[in-house]
Amino acid sequence: MRTELAPLLAVSGAPGAGKSTVFRELVAVAEGMVVIDIDELLEEGRLLGVLIAAPEAEPIWPAYRRMWRRITDMPRRAGHPVLFFSPDTPSDVDGATAHLLLDCADEVRAGRLQARGWNLDQITLALEDAQVYRAQFEAVVYTDDAEPPEVAERVLEWAKIFAPQ
Repeated sequence: MRTELAPLLAVSGAPGAGKSTVFRELVAVAEGMVVIDIDELLEEGRLLGVLIAAPEAEPIWPAYRRMWRRITDMPRRAGHPVLFFSPDTPSDVDGATAHLLLDCADEVRAGRLQARGWNLDQITLALEDAQVYRAQFEAVVYTDDAEPPEVAERVLEWAKIFAPQ
């Protein structure tokens, strides 16, 4: 019986970084890695009817983290590395093998969020989040200088450092 878990590779970014776009590309090319987006656990941003990102939901965040951790550990027990996409910072994904930040220029992020229908206050908060994220990650892949398939390949190259196939 396997006792060591395969790598958990945490891929993060503030809103508008391109996580969802890169995630979709990686699903097709991950070569044996399991690619999971935390948003797949939610229905319209809600977990059991509770808007998970709302400040009022903070009391259930620890249980939510335990749940997604158990989900990511399942394929890892079978020896499959997991690329885990979330908006979480390294301290939120405690025990990950490695952490990667997806990032882009602030003007690109603002344009992406505006295209989603975000208002100025929401965009401003996302730009502030991006600044906070940049200070917490060493490894960064930029999403605004290449097409999504190439960005996905960069993420995969990074992942293979920690989970060679």
